[in-house]
Amino acid sequence: MKILSCVFVIIGIIIGAGFASGKEIYTFFFIYGPKGIIGLVVSSAILGYIIYKTLKIIKKYDISSYDELLKKIITKKQRKNIDIELILNFIINLFLLITFFIMCAGFTAYFKQEFQINEIYSSIAMAIISYIILNKNIKGIFLLNSILMPLIIIILSILGLKSIGITGNFGTTINNNMWLPKAILYASYNSITLVSLLIPIKKYIENKKDILKIASISTVIIIILAMIIVLLLLKININISKIELPAVYSSGLFGKGYQYLYGIIILGAIMTTSISSAFGFLNNITKDEKRYKLINKMICIASIFISLFGFSNLVNNIYPIFGVLGLVQLILIIKCK
Repeated sequence: MKILSCVFVIIGIIIGAGFASGKEIYTFFFIYGPKGIIGLVVSSAILGYIIYKTLKIIKKYDISSYDELLKKIITKKQRKNIDIELILNFIINLFLLITFFIMCAGFTAYFKQEFQINEIYSSIAMAIISYIILNKNIKGIFLLNSILMPLIIIILSILGLKSIGITGNFGTTINNNMWLPKAILYASYNSITLVSLLIPIKKYIENKKDILKIASISTVIIIILAMIIVLLLLKININISKIELPAVYSSGLFGKGYQYLYGIIILGAIMTTSISSAFGFLNNITKDEKRYKLINKMICIASIFISLFGFSNLVNNIYPIFGVLGLVQLILIIKCK
């Protein structure tokens, strides 16, 4: 049961609004056609290895903070040349915070697209919910993921079974060799959030076998859920790039009931990733409960205004940039002995 709880937390970090909406899968894989599907598997395998290697390092050296992890994966020689710890810390914390804001934007985008609700109302609601759950710390995250992730997996599986046998094509694809770099970038920016959140779940892992099980199960689930999103995107016969939440649109082709059912996935995915990202940020920069609660309040208020910038703009422009920056952390973890 502990292993499944850890897997749900990990999957909850990755399956955010971008993944569940189909926007990430479209941008990083779908537009490259069959090569993009290979990229999807490669990307998932990289994430699986990063999960395994990071948990192994954390457990072996009894690491309890991101600062301690950086000291372990960065060599003395690398420290002499540049203050890489400070740079990485800044990049990771900035990305965690921005991810939280992007998830909040996805929350408002869903209610605007599906119910024409003004963004300001939904962004305020999201800010309040986030503040309450974050105040419960890591216990709140485990509880949230334990409830929402099984529900998300079940609903996506139902839609996946319904999509089997439906003919479709990738439409206009980009015929270049960027599919592999984009796959690596996808794994890279997802690992930024993952690594910092893997540290608190250390206490739920008993041995090396648990680490292998967690990494393997997480990888398989990521691939299956991503392939279900691909099947849903194949149903769309209009320009997907113009759709804010393509997977929601696709599920609606089965009927309004399925569209609303998929809405549960979107909202659940948003909540799990936004809370996980915000917690990672708060856990990294705060040392006491008073400061934690103050900054929690500040970022939740800020999310109300940043959400108004638009979900697609944030996903398309911010994630690839951090994918490049996150390569440093990715390489350091892989090279760490």
